Amino acid sequence: MIASTMSAAPARATYDGQPGRIAFGAFDATDRRQADLWSVNANGHHVHRLTDAPGRDICPAYSADGRRTAFCSDRTGAFEIWVMDANGNHERQVTDLKTSAVFPDFSPDGDQLVFSAEPDGGGTTDLWKVSVLGGDPMQLTDTSESLEEDPVWSPDGTKVLFVRIASDFSSGQLWTKDVTTGEETQLTFDPTVNDQTPDWSPDGTRIAYAADDDIWLMNADGSAQTNLTHSPDLEFGTAFSPDGTKIAFTGSGGPVTAGERYVQTIRTDGSGRRVVSPTPRLLQAVPAWQPHGGA
Repeated sequence: MIASTMSAAPARATYDGQPGRIAFGAFDATDRRQADLWSVNANGHHVHRLTDAPGRDICPAYSADGRRTAFCSDRTGAFEIWVMDANGNHERQVTDLKTSAVFPDFSPDGDQLVFSAEPDGGGTTDLWKVSVLGGDPMQLTDTSESLEEDPVWSPDGTKVLFVRIASDFSSGQLWTKDVTTGEETQLTFDPTVNDQTPDWSPDGTRIAYAADDDIWLMNADGSAQTNLTHSPDLEFGTAFSPDGTKIAFTGSGGPVTAGERYVQTIRTDGSGRRVVSPTPRLLQAVPAWQPHGGA
């Protein structure tokens, strides 16, 4: 049975604008089956390793208070959702679907996680939610004609933003789902594939996303779509800064050496593109930007 509601009491609609750390996955230079989570200050200083387990730990997301990190890991043999303290302590497995459960995001009140999963192994990905304490996940979408991926809760707790990809992978569009009514709204209609991990601005008025391997910015209603990077290289995985003035992403273009892929930041006007930290390793994955107040 598919749930029509995803109730979550709203927390604050915006963060306090202070800088936080940037978390990201980094793949082993010689073994792509191994990846760990790291974090770094936005200025590139004080790199810390957060996880060190066999397998791939990737796709981090911070809670609204900045004190916890959700992530996905295949250390048990299949990707599951995990939660830990923002400093890497107290790792805890949340799901046990024994399938591909990835890209979690906290509800604003910190009580629930929304994520995408392929529970039946049939190639169809749907949206799910689960308590941060664990228990039975609840399925939120069930469409055999498409894949629903990369869900992100709005800052006010009223909607979930996600990517809907056609079953033949011919297109991928951004949608929102109202957490009370279950009503879905399509935001983009272009022929390109809008891909991994869109993100809301802290005030909920704008959305950053990847399309045609570039980083884009638009209003929350889908208007005023603007290409920020105009790069011939691969760029994806957006995350807004707490003050809403910058976007972190993963890219192999811009100032990055060919064959490498690092977390970068860019201002929302398209200026000031820079690599956050050239270490560790050569292939860094989707970032998350910590709200102020976490450990």
